[in-house]
Amino acid sequence: MNTSIRFASAAALMVTLAACVSFGPQEQQRYYVLDPVVRAATAAAPPRASTLLVMPTAVSSFYETQDIVYSRAPGTRAYYQLHAWTERPGARITEHLLTRLDRAGSFRHVAKAAAGLRGDLLLDTQLTEFYHDATDAPGSVRITITAELSDPARRMFLARRTFTRTAPVATYDAPGAVRAFNATAGIVLDDIAAWVEATAPR
Repeated sequence: MNTSIRFASAAALMVTLAACVSFGPQEQQRYYVLDPVVRAATAAAPPRASTLLVMPTAVSSFYETQDIVYSRAPGTRAYYQLHAWTERPGARITEHLLTRLDRAGSFRHVAKAAAGLRGDLLLDTQLTEFYHDATDAPGSVRITITAELSDPARRMFLARRTFTRTAPVATYDAPGAVRAFNATAGIVLDDIAAWVEATAPR
């Protein structure tokens, strides 16, 4: 057997052995449900004889993703690897906001805005911040949503308000951030629902 053949055989053996070596269990992709915490319902005033339409929540482009966002330095953002939401946050925010407003019983009807559907009031929301601020361990989550209430029939703007909430993260990782997101998102949505109740005309 010549030298080149012996070298090729040895190389093939090394590749085979390397393929058999185990480097231990690899971390798997994990998905989390954004599930804002719900507070106990409080007694509401008699419902208005009006229909409230809720627009799908608009989301700033960097947060319009299933990836979980974090920041480890001021003015920077990044995505967690191997950790993601089951749905984009904007869709879950819309769904839970609709549920809260409907449960409050402050309007004759609460519905998601759609083509051909008429309402007396229109609620428009935009999610502008939704990240784990990890500049100092374990950090905190930050959520900012701007809400606008208008009268579409009269093309009249009624009110606008920006809601920002932060909450500490218990552990310096994505699972810890998710738990804080769920708690904080619930508070922000409760804030918005209370603001709509106080602002919408009767």
